[in-house]
Amino acid sequence: MRLLFCIIILSLTFGCVSTKKLAPKLDIPAKPLLTKEVYQLSYSTELDSARIKSVQLPAHPIKKNNTVRIMTDKVSMTDTLKAQLIQSLNTIGLKIVTSSKADYVLTVHQLDLEFGPDKIYTLNQPKTPHPFFTRLAQQVPSYQCANIIASVSMRLTHQASSDVVWFAKSSIDSASFQGIPLQLNYTQSQSISNEHAVISFIVKHNTDAARQARFNNPITIPSYDVKTSVSQPTKIAGACTETEVSALSSAMQTSLTNLLIEKINLQ
Repeated sequence: MRLLFCIIILSLTFGCVSTKKLAPKLDIPAKPLLTKEVYQLSYSTELDSARIKSVQLPAHPIKKNNTVRIMTDKVSMTDTLKAQLIQSLNTIGLKIVTSSKADYVLTVHQLDLEFGPDKIYTLNQPKTPHPFFTRLAQQVPSYQCANIIASVSMRLTHQASSDVVWFAKSSIDSASFQGIPLQLNYTQSQSISNEHAVISFIVKHNTDAARQARFNNPITIPSYDVKTSVSQPTKIAGACTETEVSALSSAMQTSLTNLLIEKINLQ
């Protein structure tokens, strides 16, 4: 019995001696606080008022309730724009008819759209300068945007005498028509570029074999590598591409038409 007891004690003692000690498991380090900032910057260009030339001759005074027949066979006018032209004439007190016996004939001679030289939009100084602005001012100091020019011309002829009593022309470019800066949002954000590598390191060194190997041999967990990046700009206001400025053409023609009709003086 004593022999058996001694054998058991020796076995336990040998097992304790032969079992290697393990280093504590490594914990995944806490992530740093990442920041995300949105900067709104604006770019401006030189703007011009609509160019308008209007001449009215006194030979035949135009009076309220005079009738007007509209001629648009020389241009391609949409139904929407024609409806707006009729409304503008009605607003100043003229009546629209289709009869050849109208008092006056309004002929639309020009209704043109053409691309002009690009507009250069330069970066505006923010009220509170910041390092991001300084960097961007060096990288993207300006934008080059498409520019479309709309032109409208028309004349009013006295039907009975065929005398021209009023003629006018107007034009404006898309940048001046919108009259607003090009506004862009830039997002500057931080991200951890080596998160997967740090986690892989923890997993690798938490196996039993690795814990035995690093017992009393401390190791250093890799630090998180934080990178800062800036997104591509997101436009939030202002037309710049050819497609965007072309979409303004209908509104530009409508505006010019209204401006011209307002120049007709009625007695």
